[in-house]
Amino acid sequence: MIYSIGYQKRTLPELISILAAHKVTHLVDVRSKPYGRKVEFNKSKLGPALALVKIDYLSRPDLGGFGTIEETSISFLAEYQKDKTVCIMCMEHDPAQCHRGYEITSRLEKSGIKVHHL
Repeated sequence: MIYSIGYQKRTLPELISILAAHKVTHLVDVRSKPYGRKVEFNKSKLGPALALVKIDYLSRPDLGGFGTIEETSISFLAEYQKDKTVCIMCMEHDPAQCHRGYEITSRLEKSGIKVHHL
């Protein structure tokens, strides 16, 4: 199983608390551009903040919503999650309005991998 989360309506401490409550060990950032207005969620700040709480951070712009997501990227994620507790993250709070819900989740679930949105 993979978790999914959007940070839009959250602070960084709230996001970290949710990840810790679900024992997430690896956060995969699936934004095409891993930065935005909420500076604490920019790649350069988020990775080090997560490292402090022992959560590995991986930025995968190839899984972002501004282009075609190749099957090799979905396959990577399917393989990557096998021995970890993984959460994919994007900005959008509602997974139905985000590529991590309507694209990544639907493709993973076709492969038999359940995704639970936080």
